[in-house]
Amino acid sequence: MTREANDVLIDREGAVGCITLNRPKVLNACAPDTHRRVQTAVDELEADETIRVILLRASGRAFCAGSDLNVVGKLEGRDAQDYIRLDFGTKNRLAVCSKPVVAALQGHVAGGGFELAMAADIRLVADNVQFSLPEITLGTIPGAGGLQRLPQIVGLGIAKEWAMTGRRIGAEEAHLRGLANRICPVDDLWKEALAFASDLAEHSSTALQLCKVALDPMPPATDGLVGVFHRLASQTCHDDPSYRENASRFNRKEVK
Repeated sequence: MTREANDVLIDREGAVGCITLNRPKVLNACAPDTHRRVQTAVDELEADETIRVILLRASGRAFCAGSDLNVVGKLEGRDAQDYIRLDFGTKNRLAVCSKPVVAALQGHVAGGGFELAMAADIRLVADNVQFSLPEITLGTIPGAGGLQRLPQIVGLGIAKEWAMTGRRIGAEEAHLRGLANRICPVDDLWKEALAFASDLAEHSSTALQLCKVALDPMPPATDGLVGVFHRLASQTCHDDPSYRENASRFNRKEVK
């Protein structure tokens, strides 16, 4: 069964609840309403007792190119801070979900899209995946928990390199560093991700929840020290005149 909520789709495949980002024309870049709908989708599937595992995926050729700069790039002051809080909250909603979250990732997984993928518990990637944190090239930093989650996944030294250079990371390197749990042919990604999630859903939901909490007992809180820091840090970076120039140039450039 499929239900559409504008740019987010909710499906149920047996005991697996699927959330699909559905803005392929903008490489699934997230606007404020996208974040709200993703959070609502997680709430709905978490409350559904027939669902044991959540599968996060995206339509089109990319998983997510981050925030939609056509919308977010125009925000200033309190509005900009409110967006950072909303964005941070989306990642945390996945991270603290009582059910395991599996992410199926293809094409560009950039910026906030990369941070969204890191908030999942397990990542299955297509062989054409390209991870990146390009914020440094714009004159800012990742603002939704990625700087905290990435070192836990790949180690501090590698995390510093990726965040400070903004370079792209392919499937093989992502798998080597522990970011990707499995590599799949791009045409088989959804099928293999659903099969993986379905197998996971055969386990005890209580045991899965306890295992998830034990492995990651203290995700960064949206309104804790890390969340507040990122709201203030993002505003400071965005107030620099060079940021708007860089963001405008980045937004005009076609992602290839």
